[in-house]
Amino acid sequence: MSYVKVSVDLTGKDSTVLSTVHRCTRGLETLLLYKAGPIPVEEVKGAVSYYDTSHEGAKTGNRVEIFKRNNARRTVTEMFKKIISFLQSVATEEDIPALMEAGFNARVPSYRKRTTTEPTTA
Repeated sequence: MSYVKVSVDLTGKDSTVLSTVHRCTRGLETLLLYKAGPIPVEEVKGAVSYYDTSHEGAKTGNRVEIFKRNNARRTVTEMFKKIISFLQSVATEEDIPALMEAGFNARVPSYRKRTTTEPTTA
């Protein structure tokens, strides 16, 4: 069995991260690989929804709302770290298309072979 690297980019603006986590959360619902995942999909959906609501509230510039948004983003990020860790532990090469369809980046890492140069003797 080969190792599959699974990732998702959760950096950048909140609106970009929200778009990504919404897509991945919808993907988790259909991903057979995640049926026995560490965090129930409903719980992930709730955290993403709260993050979305907090993001909208923080647009007013209210410090309390910004604090809520930042905490919600941190919570969602931690959830996705656990989800990705789980997916990496169970995924095989055959699962790559399904993972990509679900919104995750998935690939088999290619490792370069070290080339050693033999000292030439004259």
